[in-house]
Amino acid sequence: MSTYLYAEILLPVPPNQTFTYYIPENMQGNISVGARVVVNFGKRKLYTGIVVSLHNKKPNFDAKPIEDLQDESSFVTSKQLELWEWISNYYCCSKGDVLNAAIPSALIPSSQSNFYFNENSDSEDILNDSEIKIIEFLQNAKVAEINKITEGTGIKYPMHQLQNLHQKGLISINQQVYKSYKPVYKNFIRFKYEFIEKNLLEFEKITSKNSRQKDILDFLIESLSNKDENEINIEESDIIKNLSVSKTSIVSLAKKGLINTTKQEISRIEQFDVEYTPSPVLSKAQQDAYNLVKKGIDDKKPILLHGVTSSGKTEIYIKLIEDIVAEGKQALYMLPEIALTTQMILRLRRYFGNKIGVFHSKYSLNSRSEIYQKLLNNEFDVILGVRSSVFLPFKNLGIIIVDEEHESSYKQQNPDPRYNARDVAIVMSKIHNCAVVLGSATPSIESYNNAKKDKYKLVELNTRYGDVALPIIHIVDIKDGYRRKIMKNHFHPDLINSIGTALQNKEQVILFQNRRGYSPYLECKDCGWVPYCNSCNVSLTYHKYGNSLNCHYCGESFPMLYICKSCGSTNLKTKGLGTERIEDEIIEFFPDARVARLDLDAAKSNKSYEKILKDFANYNTDILVGTQMITKGLDFERLSLVGILNADNMLNFPDFRAFERAYQLFAQVSGRAGRRNKQGKVIIQTFNPTHPILKQVLDNDYLEMYNNQISERTIFRYPPSWSFIIIKLKNKDKQKVYSAAGFLANELKKKLHQRVKGPEEPLINRIKNYYILNIHLRFEKDISAVKIKNLILSQIAAIRSNKELSSTLFEIDVDPI
Repeated sequence: MSTYLYAEILLPVPPNQTFTYYIPENMQGNISVGARVVVNFGKRKLYTGIVVSLHNKKPNFDAKPIEDLQDESSFVTSKQLELWEWISNYYCCSKGDVLNAAIPSALIPSSQSNFYFNENSDSEDILNDSEIKIIEFLQNAKVAEINKITEGTGIKYPMHQLQNLHQKGLISINQQVYKSYKPVYKNFIRFKYEFIEKNLLEFEKITSKNSRQKDILDFLIESLSNKDENEINIEESDIIKNLSVSKTSIVSLAKKGLINTTKQEISRIEQFDVEYTPSPVLSKAQQDAYNLVKKGIDDKKPILLHGVTSSGKTEIYIKLIEDIVAEGKQALYMLPEIALTTQMILRLRRYFGNKIGVFHSKYSLNSRSEIYQKLLNNEFDVILGVRSSVFLPFKNLGIIIVDEEHESSYKQQNPDPRYNARDVAIVMSKIHNCAVVLGSATPSIESYNNAKKDKYKLVELNTRYGDVALPIIHIVDIKDGYRRKIMKNHFHPDLINSIGTALQNKEQVILFQNRRGYSPYLECKDCGWVPYCNSCNVSLTYHKYGNSLNCHYCGESFPMLYICKSCGSTNLKTKGLGTERIEDEIIEFFPDARVARLDLDAAKSNKSYEKILKDFANYNTDILVGTQMITKGLDFERLSLVGILNADNMLNFPDFRAFERAYQLFAQVSGRAGRRNKQGKVIIQTFNPTHPILKQVLDNDYLEMYNNQISERTIFRYPPSWSFIIIKLKNKDKQKVYSAAGFLANELKKKLHQRVKGPEEPLINRIKNYYILNIHLRFEKDISAVKIKNLILSQIAAIRSNKELSSTLFEIDVDPI
């Protein structure tokens, strides 16, 4: 390895640059690009960073030395670094933000400040009451972190006092990088016959009479005799539990040399005894589609697999992954929602066993860190993950599958980088020179447009597996139902009767409503007053579970109100419809039915997700009420009926993608019904039964929807015909956000003219006490996006340099969803 004197280090900090550090002599020749290093940044803070390049060019300042080298080889691959660079440039964010998103934080820890009382200090400075409290606390504690000082003294923000005490010489501050990732260790017992031969007298003495030590030895001998190996390793806790023996007996045997006890690192990732399933047998339609996909891969084109719901796209994906794994390469299978991984991993594990890893945020930080490291060591053939899995360290990637590619969940909203994992996957495939397949029953307008323009290869699968018919769709007019007074709460009689029939036939039902909570808002019937969040300009949602009013934007929760704060009336009524209310009403109609709910409130952890879906799959639930979490890719044998409670919420949303999303959501949730041997049924309740999107869903006419939407977007200059960027400005001072937004919009209009719209207030114009304004940029595809992004960044930098406006926060959303 060549000897270099300097390294460019990428740190998880906002400035969009790398930082030059000197390589100490003892590290020269041992450091590599992609390795983790610990460096001092600023006055005292220590960070773990990534080496992105090595050189001998001396900077025009005294470079600080690297404090510690964490890796003997690359922890981040060159392909990862290339992808990070593209994401930073394309999505207008700092490389440090990309680093924070790309690597689990436990693997790039920063320093922690420890504070000590300086016993040798001779300071005679006068101290205030808070400083005295801190000194007294540290005299007893000896050393403490800042959160412990806050707890022990009751001082909410002690940093100012700590800095004063440090300047007076009364305390010392030490920075130490802590390894946040903590391996799990367990005690194991190692046993082999050789131990008996060497300690035969002790062995005979123990086995000559009944004792706990004899029980342990008998168990170990029997276990070893059943193996074709010379020794065995058994977890100590298993022996203690199975034989009801004490730790003392094990210690005694170890002292006598009859066993060895060792501490071994164990994996947090559960291992399974897998009964492998033969490769799936494809139908003729599937085989034809598979052959076309393979041809597209050979042509080095991204593939768009457009297959109707229940057409068997997953079996094609499995065959493609098997092909790649047989070549000794890796596969990434992406899903938009964590909920989908629960069902999918059970299917994939039958084919790929324990060589498949799962990566998503419901797993603990340490579990995700372990997945990262195991993949770096080539211990997985397949990764099943959500959008963040594009950042994993694949060394020999052969294929990327992006299932349900139309889903908005692939787009990161907060914080930076605001990337779309589907689009990142396309770039990633070019970097890795691997295949990429996008699949959906309702492709995004952007992807289908790329296929129409021959940028992607379009493969279509138009029949359901087993030739099962698409579900029968009924559109019911609830406006007429309310007029005729035949509605039962929020249910049309057609839906109630269909639910009753399905339950009589021992079949299952899904009810969809894209609002969680019991009711979207509370209203005074006398004066019209509605309670709003104190921090956000949005009404509070009533949650019956907990009897509270909650803000879905900042998370604040308030006790339920029974008296109007405006007029004093007690005539307060809940308005609108959420999943909790549907759950209550359906139990009233069908008290014997087993009803469950799947939304963010009901499924807050990975285990709760799994339990709800497992209960429905095992027929322990008759009716499942949920939000859009239930619309995506789930497959249940006895599900025969899907009810959409209110289609108008989606159709009337003020967004240029509203009709596309409504079509996708209705078609996807409808596709859950009747996926096996019996044709399913879908009932859509609406106030506008003649809406063209509902007709397109009824006719399963994706192409008409696409043609209508692409025509309108071309006329009104929206994607995919035009490029789109939204700049969001936020400030707690309303005047300042208006001043900053006005300045930015005017400067951009000087160069971009009518392509700049705004500033304007969004629907929710205040969140967490920050006032919000948006500036929209829509520009032609043949204009340099790089120049426009550089213009935006330079004008934002000018605002940040203005003391009056520097408190303004900016979010740049490229290709907003």
